[in-house]
Amino acid sequence: MMSIFRTKNSLLGIAFLLLVFLQFSCKSTYDLGQKRAHGMSDNKLYSLIQDSSLLYKTLFIKRFSAHYESKGKSQNVRGSIKILRDSIIMVQINAPTGILEVARMYITPDSVKMIDRLKKEYMESDFLYLSDKLNMDVDFYTLQSILTNEIFQLNELYEKRRPFVRNFKGKVIDDKYVFISDKASKVERKLRKDKYEKLYKFNYQRFEIDPSLMKITDVLVRLFGEERDMTLKYRDFINVEGQKFPSELVFKVKDSTQSLSCKLKYNKLVLNQDLKFPFKLSSKFKRIYPE
Repeated sequence: MMSIFRTKNSLLGIAFLLLVFLQFSCKSTYDLGQKRAHGMSDNKLYSLIQDSSLLYKTLFIKRFSAHYESKGKSQNVRGSIKILRDSIIMVQINAPTGILEVARMYITPDSVKMIDRLKKEYMESDFLYLSDKLNMDVDFYTLQSILTNEIFQLNELYEKRRPFVRNFKGKVIDDKYVFISDKASKVERKLRKDKYEKLYKFNYQRFEIDPSLMKITDVLVRLFGEERDMTLKYRDFINVEGQKFPSELVFKVKDSTQSLSCKLKYNKLVLNQDLKFPFKLSSKFKRIYPE
């Protein structure tokens, strides 16, 4: 479904991977499944999910750790993340044994910049570069929503950009609220009849929402024509300054050529602190270009 940066620098590849998957945390978790779902209108369900979204101007994840596996290899990564809502996402990657920064990624709605401090190299490109590496037609705001446990629409799933409730239908399934993309009934009929060859023109997106928290817990995206599947699982919801937020994210992606899984844990999340987003380069750094 997505590829890792094929620059010389593996650390920048790790930074990219983390940007796709990250989440944040503090301590003391909530239990899921404490309430049963009951019928309500799609508009009301959507409004309740929006109302439960994290309210913030800035997010500062002072520490995160991640473990991912791909093609029989695994790696652990640590670092920190800063987000200025609708403007900047910055990820700092630290050396495995300490707080020394070894790489940094700086993303805005228009650009992607990366620094490898060990190799003294940097890269600059537009946001389309990141979208291409994600192998999905996402913009900055969709990426931000994925990172912050907000509901989103993938651009490539729909011919027209319409309000969410016009592209999705709400249901109650197994005591959970579920939003399913509007062509899902056609997809599910063909799946039941094993007519996979007829699915190439369809895409499928599904959100599961826990009734007790009114938070998204699971996301499934299927792009049948391109044989790509993505799942997101948000777990260990915690209290962050009076708001509920997941401290763990499990991400799995599979396409016809590769599979990847990533488990993320977060610590020390701070809301609405005045933050700086420096991206200074020494004249000694060499610019490299996307492949």
